[in-house]
Amino acid sequence: MVGEVKIRARQAQLRESMWFVPGVMVVAAIGLAQGVIVLDLWLDARTVDVLPESFLIGVEGSRGILVAIGGSVLAVAATTFSITMSVIATASSTYGPRLVRNFMSDRSNQRVLGLFVGTFVYCLMVLRRVQDSSDGITFVPHVAVYGALLLALASVAALVFFLHHISDVIQVPTLVRRVRAELEAAVDDLYGDVGLERVPADALAVASADVLAPRTGYVTFVDASALVRAATGVGVAELVATPGTHVMAGEPLARVSGDAEEMSRIVCAHVRVGDTRTPTQDIELAVQQMVEMAVRAVSPSTNDPYTARNVVEELASGMARAMRHPAPGDGWVDDRGVVRLVWRLPSGAELVDLVFDDLRLYAAGDPEVVRASLRLAGRVVRLAAPETVERVRVQVDELLAASEREGTSAFDLERLRASRDQLGIGSPDVGPM
Repeated sequence: MVGEVKIRARQAQLRESMWFVPGVMVVAAIGLAQGVIVLDLWLDARTVDVLPESFLIGVEGSRGILVAIGGSVLAVAATTFSITMSVIATASSTYGPRLVRNFMSDRSNQRVLGLFVGTFVYCLMVLRRVQDSSDGITFVPHVAVYGALLLALASVAALVFFLHHISDVIQVPTLVRRVRAELEAAVDDLYGDVGLERVPADALAVASADVLAPRTGYVTFVDASALVRAATGVGVAELVATPGTHVMAGEPLARVSGDAEEMSRIVCAHVRVGDTRTPTQDIELAVQQMVEMAVRAVSPSTNDPYTARNVVEELASGMARAMRHPAPGDGWVDDRGVVRLVWRLPSGAELVDLVFDDLRLYAAGDPEVVRASLRLAGRVVRLAAPETVERVRVQVDELLAASEREGTSAFDLERLRASRDQLGIGSPDVGPM
């Protein structure tokens, strides 16, 4: 399963690049143009008429069509890029800068931009082969010119689609759904892996050396299964910095025992350090993205409690998914059952703290958001382990106390406490306040 995660991590890096898909489409446009021109040359050499006489276009007409299409789609591409950048800037200021990657990784936007740029390059490639009698020979690649017309029609359809799509992706439900899907995927990839087994916390008490980070940045990916295979018969590694942790060059990345030099090489080869955090294996980032949306929605500058409530309700899906999985283990074992990697995943209580600490600090003054938080807590309690349930109850009591400090009316507080008691998430020793 982690092998699939590695592939998804690499795909995510390419998906978040605005240049990759357009670049591939430009190369495809060059190949298409060359292929169609070769076809035109082959037909011309054999005097094969594939088009009726009335459909044939002269030299000047072909050049005019290609110049018009190429210039138009390039202008539209520039406008499309400007609209995309404007939407990214708006999303960054409204929903948070960490959500910009969701817009940059939108494949639909990349394909539309690639189609426009690819059509422009196609027209240039075909235009250079249109020759009149002044060149000593007259040649008009009719099939290629009509191919440009088809690409122009496709570009018009793509423009209409882009306008609809960009209006859809900036809507809160669409954005929240995409972030929630990332959280669910991260939970399933890590907590659902059957290769994890619980090991004692002091499994590496005899660690002989530290592995130092080769560069400054965030740990973005750990290829655990490949690391375990490489470490078989060599030693054991314990990750000090897990995905999402910021490290500086020379700081400890892991502790190892056994052949320290070889284990250091293995760890550095299978633990990737990048410039930014990604939610591929960083569950905390996926949670923080959704919590940040809720927090920004209830800020005085935005004042949109309905969006915050929507985000908290959607967050319940990812949290419940994490609670359905059994308690994550710490150790990865090789084929002989020997622990080769210790990687401590966030516990259920830590995920609960990650959510409710921010909600308590920034959203306690809005009764509707607090009520949505109580429903979230109720869903978690139904699925969580006993220690996580206890943490949820503590957080709920603290949330209601913070709501009271924020000046929530006695009427609203009474209803919130009634909701807490109805959901069965109050601490047993806490009575009515």
